[in-house]
Amino acid sequence: MKNSRSILVSIATVVLVAGVAALVWWIWSMVSTPIQFEQHFAERTAKVIEKEQYIVKLVQAYRESNPKKEFTTNWDELTEFALNGTMEYRSQIYDENNLENAAILEELSKDKNWKNERVVAVPVRDTVFDDAFGKCRLSIDEIKHLRYIPFTNNQEEFKLDTATYESGAYRTHLIRCHAPYIKFIDTDTFNQEFWNELNDQFEYFINHQEADEDMKKMKADGLKTAVTKAEKYMIGDNNPIPMDLEFFGVTFGSLEEPTNEAGNWGGSAK
Repeated sequence: MKNSRSILVSIATVVLVAGVAALVWWIWSMVSTPIQFEQHFAERTAKVIEKEQYIVKLVQAYRESNPKKEFTTNWDELTEFALNGTMEYRSQIYDENNLENAAILEELSKDKNWKNERVVAVPVRDTVFDDAFGKCRLSIDEIKHLRYIPFTNNQEEFKLDTATYESGAYRTHLIRCHAPYIKFIDTDTFNQEFWNELNDQFEYFINHQEADEDMKKMKADGLKTAVTKAEKYMIGDNNPIPMDLEFFGVTFGSLEEPTNEAGNWGGSAK
């Protein structure tokens, strides 16, 4: 009898310990998974932003070297420009404000074909991607793969879109570079956390827009309905883009309006 009782006590103890262990594991997973996702999300987003910052410099350089002062969405053209293109830098040969140069300039100016200008052509990769010491930070392979969003096994490219902005006599060319979260975040491991993050961004976006009818409808629909419905909500007045799952991501630039003279690159935005 005593042995049977001891066995039952031992079994109950094992079951209790297992139950406590399971409860502890469940509580730990409930706490740790969101923390792991936050770290995962922050680290991957930082890598995408780091790469996009190189893209910003490249597309700006392409635009400045383009006679039409326009951007391109063609990654082959951008890559060729990055690897083999040149950029021209212009400076004065003689400082016109230096009195010692006055006589020299007066004599040289008699030749109508002469210009007080020095033009230096520099390889793009030696100036666009250089560090503080003038050394290129990217290898040839890294430049070739600049088009690809990190963590996609070189399968998904950064999306480039362009538009022309006009306001009165002012006219300029705009570009938007976008990497959707769905392309580089591990949604298999962090599915619920991913949707929670998008929902937070969705709510923030809705609450900081003008309360027009579309915004009211989107808020009433909720995130999942808004991004999956067949007839997508369109965001923007000048060059609308669809509010779908790929709407959310890391973005540089805008197709709506310029944010600075460099062609509307103002920094990173979600």
